[in-house]
Amino acid sequence: MLADDDCLMIPYQIGDVFISHSQDEAQEMLEEAKKNWQEETDALESTVVPIQRVLADLKLQLYTKFGGNINLEADEN
Repeated sequence: MLADDDCLMIPYQIGDVFISHSQDEAQEMLEEAKKNWQEETDALESTVVPIQRVLADLKLQLYTKFGGNINLEADEN
């Protein structure tokens, strides 16, 4: 932590406002926010795998039908 002063108030942003909390409260809130973001990230990453499988299957079907006449790869630009 930044300082060992018990009366130090830390501004913590909630939405568009900053609310002052004690150092311990701010640390707990940061840990909870980090845990929530990690859970959300894990949930989103778990949905990516099935979507990528469907995309690969669809690409295979389109390349089978149209051969080299179709370009489904994203541009690097």
